[in-house]
Amino acid sequence: MYTGTASPEAGQWRGGGKSVQLRYAAVRVVLVVSVLVTGCSDINAFISGSGGEPTREQTLVVTPWGAHPEIKAPESYNIYQVTPGWNHQRESGDKTVYEALMYTNLNTGQLIPWQAEGFTYNEQYTAITVKLRKGVTWSDGKPFVSADVKYTLEMLRDNAPDLLYSTIYKEWVKSVDAPDEQTAVINLNKPGPRFFQLYLALGHENHQVILPSHIWKDQNPKTFTNFDLQKGWPVGTGAYKLISSNAQQQVFDRRDDWWGAKTNFMPLPAPRRIILVPGASDESNAQLYIGNKADSGNPLQPGTFKAAREKNPNLRSWNSAGPIWGAPDGCGYVFIFNHGKEPWNNVNVRVAINYAINRQEISAIAYEGANYPIVAPFSAYMSKRWIESGPLKATLDKYDRGTPSQAKVDENMKAAGYEKNPQGQWSKGGQVLTVPVRGSTFFAPLAPVLGAQLRKAGFNVTETIEPPGSTALGEDQQMGKADTTFGVHCGSLSEPYETLKDFHSKWYRPVGEKTPFGGASSARYRNAEYDALIDQMEAAPAGKPDNPRYVDLANKALDIYLRDMPEIMLAEELHVVVFNETYWTGWPSATDPYVAPYPPWEAWRLIVHKIQPKKK
Repeated sequence: MYTGTASPEAGQWRGGGKSVQLRYAAVRVVLVVSVLVTGCSDINAFISGSGGEPTREQTLVVTPWGAHPEIKAPESYNIYQVTPGWNHQRESGDKTVYEALMYTNLNTGQLIPWQAEGFTYNEQYTAITVKLRKGVTWSDGKPFVSADVKYTLEMLRDNAPDLLYSTIYKEWVKSVDAPDEQTAVINLNKPGPRFFQLYLALGHENHQVILPSHIWKDQNPKTFTNFDLQKGWPVGTGAYKLISSNAQQQVFDRRDDWWGAKTNFMPLPAPRRIILVPGASDESNAQLYIGNKADSGNPLQPGTFKAAREKNPNLRSWNSAGPIWGAPDGCGYVFIFNHGKEPWNNVNVRVAINYAINRQEISAIAYEGANYPIVAPFSAYMSKRWIESGPLKATLDKYDRGTPSQAKVDENMKAAGYEKNPQGQWSKGGQVLTVPVRGSTFFAPLAPVLGAQLRKAGFNVTETIEPPGSTALGEDQQMGKADTTFGVHCGSLSEPYETLKDFHSKWYRPVGEKTPFGGASSARYRNAEYDALIDQMEAAPAGKPDNPRYVDLANKALDIYLRDMPEIMLAEELHVVVFNETYWTGWPSATDPYVAPYPPWEAWRLIVHKIQPKKK
């Protein structure tokens, strides 16, 4: 575990504002230009082009999302089994083995039917009839049918909380009927007018795909590895099959018998082979891109991207020019409080810390102007319709939480019973208040800037950066061991409910008892008035700015959120997702936004079917 007491040259950070970030950027650039590509020999063994093997020009190489020195659980492909810090579906399954019922282009909100042709709700929003596409088959030739939908959703329901996402289905799914092979009826426990799109069609990273019941029904889903290459496992409907898997890489080959090509739904995708290789850090990912050993996957920090592009001019991102290179991630950088511990359950302390933070400075220094400040937990996919001259703007203006103010820090800390000691630090009863600034390597640029700002406002600060691949932070958040942390809060892609729901007290657990989710949902915030508003929003049709009742509920919930400050949003998460045009063209961009660009999202599947070789 890295702490904030040593030098940046050692991979650690001190507080100190802009000079800290400049030193960090300098170290990063030196590492980038060294261009020592790791793991190439294994990759080359699979792209030799000899004996009918695909050439490099026919191979798509991607990295998983986040800093991973290796692929975890390489001999398991149970995508619903909990593997701390890893999810095979979001790293490779979404591009290769598994397909979704539907996808969504978040840039436009367009639903894209895939395994399913459509869905309809009953009048009460308690039943969803899903029509499956004819001709879809699993990779072993068996038909994809409603029995598979029934098995998967009921299996997740019956294994809560032990499988990923299973608590969602425990809460929502009463049963699934299969009146014929092409029809599945999902019966809900309560009205859920946005259930299907949120969990089965969104195209974001947290919706679920269907499993082949004929493979899984006789297995224990908690222990089944779903991995036997001789048997053809894992079995999916996707255009690729897994042929090799170890800690250094996974290799998938195209299936020329893919159902989509056979039914004329869509031509075979151009890549004959897809290889997943881990990237342990920002620097190692840059080295892979510079050396043309990766085509896409992990983002780079803005400074790293600019340095890498000087070495390889074929690299680009969502926008053709900076400083804002990236597309919205559907998330925002956030400072998270554990409300199960004092003094983080004191609203005055939380509000004081909010006013100690300068969001504009975070964007400018930590991310070199590549993103922008936000106060509400809403992504740019929805904020223009809801905030910029929209129905929530007045509520945001009422609190003015985005303007730093030492006077308001002082006012709120004194209201919480704190005074500054002779060293200028906030203390109570002779005890100095220490604010931990703890987060993962993936969000490391936040730490030195946050630390410096909080120290300037009178807080004692410790900075901790978790080492790559560590799962300690998420585990401590869920068990309530963590105090204050930083990371991301994701969800609000189209309406306020999607993120505000994460502070419903149904997610509350006492400290020492594990919450169903990490991050913001593990904050242990409770407010009965807020719960009632979220419940009403949940039962209402999907929220739109022209729905007066929904707008009223959203404003009341946002008012409580801004009043209580259960978390502090910092900046829009805009990653520099890298596309390497050395071997492949047709990547999405701001000028061709056919899909959002993030590799861990389900809809990245559409990129695999869109890109074409640069050399034919």
